[in-house]
Amino acid sequence: MAIVVSGMFRSGAIALASGNVSLSRQLYQEVSARLPLIVDSFIGYFGCSEFVELVGHPWSFSVLCESVDLRSSDAGNIAILVSALMDNLRREWQIFIAGGLYTRRFTVPQMVERAAIEMGLSEAQVEWLKYSSRMAAKVDDVAVQDGYKLWLHVIVFSEVNWSVLQLASKAGFHRLYQWHSGRLQEKRFTLEPHTGVLSAARSTYALDFTARENLELQKGCVEVLTYPVSRLRALGARLSRGQTTLTDFKDGAYAGDVNPLEAPVRISWSSIAKVSGTKFSSFEELLAVKGIGSETLRFLAICSHRYLGILPHLQDKAILFDAVPSQAPRDRRAVEIAWDLLEAVRYSQMPPELRRSTASRLEALLEEYS
Repeated sequence: MAIVVSGMFRSGAIALASGNVSLSRQLYQEVSARLPLIVDSFIGYFGCSEFVELVGHPWSFSVLCESVDLRSSDAGNIAILVSALMDNLRREWQIFIAGGLYTRRFTVPQMVERAAIEMGLSEAQVEWLKYSSRMAAKVDDVAVQDGYKLWLHVIVFSEVNWSVLQLASKAGFHRLYQWHSGRLQEKRFTLEPHTGVLSAARSTYALDFTARENLELQKGCVEVLTYPVSRLRALGARLSRGQTTLTDFKDGAYAGDVNPLEAPVRISWSSIAKVSGTKFSSFEELLAVKGIGSETLRFLAICSHRYLGILPHLQDKAILFDAVPSQAPRDRRAVEIAWDLLEAVRYSQMPPELRRSTASRLEALLEEYS
């Protein structure tokens, strides 16, 4: 099938983002030769929906990377694996991938609609996939304010489920956000929706509106929008004169890591006016409004503190890449899927010697951490 062609490897290598990531054409070709054989075997034995679930779990995804000799803690490796999967999709797998690097991540709606024709998806399914992709990106770029900026977004989906992979960068460090539709609590995108947030480093401060500890903050942001705009403007004027905001929320910041609630706020009064007076039924409804960005949310968080006394939670909950293996015992489903992947490798069409060595390596990994 040819729903997606990445076009990433026309030259010998391509530099990515700001973290000195480079992609090797040779490595891409090696992965492209092996990955389809493993995926074909896995889907043949366990089904397309379980493969989509595999991609959405940090631990089972790391084992998939290991199956083709890639480290899942390397952003370039993840981009290579995603590209190799996109470029080698087979119609009989009944999985599709939309999105990609940089501006390609904005093509999801059109790509989903094209894929839906082949899959026979209903209009409701198509709209759910487009909404899920958009909200996952909006959450990680706007509602999770950890300083990282997205540069890769893909949604992998079957007829019954989806997973999202997103890569972001900050000051040479990279962060991977992972989602799976089966993990959304009551289909809410704003209540700890990730299956994992993995990073090369933790931030001293992270204003994560989706954290359970910030549910009151979500309600506060919705409530202050019912106040007169003049009242919000009065606070905005004081902030613009350099008045401190929430300086005492957390101690021990190191140079270069800025409290998101102390950083200058560029208030978009047109965005505030657009939603002012609206009685939103939920924070997610507010977040979904086009034009509501991170600066607007930060200002609303400050308003919630000043007018309602709500203290934001600022802890970065990201898991370090090196700590991912230790998370396996906590996620039995991911472990189960990883063992299925091992079986798929054992019965794949890879050359016998490569098949045996890969299976042996994966088995040792699974036995160590399961």
